[in-house]
Amino acid sequence: MNKKIVIYSLLIGISVAIIAGLLFNDIYVLVGVLVGLGTGLIGYAMIVQMALSLKPDEKLSKRQGAANYIVRYIIYTVVYLNISIIALLVGFLCHKLSIFVYALLEGRMDKNA
Repeated sequence: MNKKIVIYSLLIGISVAIIAGLLFNDIYVLVGVLVGLGTGLIGYAMIVQMALSLKPDEKLSKRQGAANYIVRYIIYTVVYLNISIIALLVGFLCHKLSIFVYALLEGRMDKNA
């Protein structure tokens, strides 16, 4: 599942970055979309890793989840301070779109099986 989502993210994100770069004729837009995509993938990897490492203890899990949440948003903030916020959000949304596409495709495959 994770591998497919990453592949879909890269395909969608790189395509959108190239189109946006050509459309706006600006390398910074292209780079911004790619950095947003990379940030989204890093955040996704952190969420998956955290979910896999949760402990049975509820208090520890809540603390671990909160700490992971804070670290992710610090990373997002640091990245967003230096690049066009619109381009970054487009890249970030490319990753979200890939999760949606994955869910649609897997849902169709489950119905056909």
